[in-house]
Amino acid sequence: MRRAFAQVTAPPELAWSYCCPDARCCPAEGAPLGIPGTSAIAAAAAYAGLRVEGTLKEMTARLVPLGPPTAGPQEQALDIAGTALVPRMLGETDRETVRAETLALAGRLLERYRNAPAAARKEGVAGGDARDDRLLTHEEAATVILGLQDRIARDWAAEWMEGEDAVPALRLWRALARRCVGAYTEHAAAPLTLAGWVAWSGGDEPGARVALGRALDLDPGYVFARLLHGACNNGLDPEPLRQCLRRQRAARGLGTSAVQG
Repeated sequence: MRRAFAQVTAPPELAWSYCCPDARCCPAEGAPLGIPGTSAIAAAAAYAGLRVEGTLKEMTARLVPLGPPTAGPQEQALDIAGTALVPRMLGETDRETVRAETLALAGRLLERYRNAPAAARKEGVAGGDARDDRLLTHEEAATVILGLQDRIARDWAAEWMEGEDAVPALRLWRALARRCVGAYTEHAAAPLTLAGWVAWSGGDEPGARVALGRALDLDPGYVFARLLHGACNNGLDPEPLRQCLRRQRAARGLGTSAVQG
């Protein structure tokens, strides 16, 4: 995951993938960059319901931490979850169990968002986000936020990137980013990066840049965000990374259904 994309060196109209061995889609001489907005995945994303929404200010505002009355109880829930989870995440045996538990809970939340209608236009962006916020308990948010600090768990979560997964995943990652309050603000780098990835994968480059830019503001050394931000800004095609994640999912023995456990 950390070496998913090569740096484009020359010529600027070509790109290479470090993770795809298939010469049919990623030839050794490089693949031409697609023209933004013309890809099949962008059309599919529009069909699935992904769309660019709001001004730059509005897109930024929907990713900032929640304030009172939510912030206090959420920070307390993060404290409690951290006491229970962090020692387990540091242990070699329990670490794998926590990863599985994190993805199982995230999968159940994804299904919850899938079954809850997305915001109607008359609600506006803020109204839709407020409704999404009410779908999460403090404890659920805290458990997934802390679990996603594990890079492998985060990479597994990145598999929810397309088709019917895209819209509910984007809503979930944004909601989790807003729950990173108080002393846990920097923990938002993981859900923000996931939100940026889903947005970019679905053709929403402005939304992707905003989410990835905020992740890097919080943690300038966050490698996955840096790779995605650079790839998005250079106009690379996200399909090679999607292929890597599909193979990763297949290697874990999972089928095509996103929600497991």
